[in-house]
Amino acid sequence: MNTAEMLKDIEELQQRCEQYEGISLKLNWDMLRLSPEAGGAEWLVTYEEDVLAGFIGLYGIAGEMEVCGMVRPGFRRRGIFTSLWEQAQSIIKRNQIRTLLLNAPASSASAAGFLKTLPVVFNHAEYQMKWDGSAVPQGSPEASSAAGAVVLRPARQDEADLLVELDCSGFDMSKEDAAEMYTQQMNENQQEQIIIEMNGQPAGKMRLWTEDNETWIYGFTVDKKLRGLGIGRSALLQTIEREQRNYNGVNLEVALDNPNALRLYESCGFVILNKQDYYRYTG
Repeated sequence: MNTAEMLKDIEELQQRCEQYEGISLKLNWDMLRLSPEAGGAEWLVTYEEDVLAGFIGLYGIAGEMEVCGMVRPGFRRRGIFTSLWEQAQSIIKRNQIRTLLLNAPASSASAAGFLKTLPVVFNHAEYQMKWDGSAVPQGSPEASSAAGAVVLRPARQDEADLLVELDCSGFDMSKEDAAEMYTQQMNENQQEQIIIEMNGQPAGKMRLWTEDNETWIYGFTVDKKLRGLGIGRSALLQTIEREQRNYNGVNLEVALDNPNALRLYESCGFVILNKQDYYRYTG
C-alpha cells in the first residue's frame, strides 16, 4: 500500500472517530502530507481485518513534539494504541525533543482514559474557532484608529529575519526555535506568509493555510509597540473579506490563556467550535 492510500485511510478513520465521539481531532494535515525529511510528521498505523484500526502522529515543531492518535470504534480495548505508543518511543528519543505534548479533544472520553495511564500534567488548552458567516463583524477595517492605514501583502523571501523576529516577540520563542519553524513552514506549499503593514511599515504577520475551501490563520501577531491601535482587527477583517470572496471558510486557534485575543476574535464574528487539551509528558 502506498502513502497516498494510507493517507486516504487515515482521513476516513478520522471522520469515523469524530462522528462516533462528536469530537474534532487535530491531525495537522499540512504536516501529514509532507515527508519527515521536508519537515513533515512521522506516523505509525495498525491494520486489522484489512482496515485501518489505529494511528499515531508525531509532529516535531521547533524543539517540541506533539502527539495525537486514534483507534477505530469497535477495535478499542485491544491494546492497539498502547502498542503504537510503545513503537513511537524510538521516534521520540531519536528526535531529542525538549518538550513532548499529547493532544486530545477536551470532550474525548477515550483519550481521557488513556491519558490517565501516563505520567502527564496539563500544559495548556486551545480553542478552535470558525468565522460564522451569519454573524456580522462589529465594525470594518476602517473602523479602528488605524483607519485605512493597514495593508496586507505577501512576505518577500528576504524578510525571513523579520518574520522570525515577530514570532520571537509575539509568542515568546527563542530565535533558534522561530527560525527552525520558519524553515519548516517554507516546505509547505499550501500556505502564505503575510506581512501586516501600517503606514508602509511592517507591523505584524500571519500565516494562512488553505485546503478544501477552508483557510486557517496561524502565527497571527502584531508588534508589541503597536498594539491597541486596531491593527489586528483591521488585518483580521480584511482577511475574512478576502476569504469570503474566494468562497473559503475562515478558522483559527487561540490559547485559553489569551483572553484579549479571544475577545478580538469573538467581536469579529468567530465562534468556538472545539477545545483541544495539551498534556506534557513527564516520564
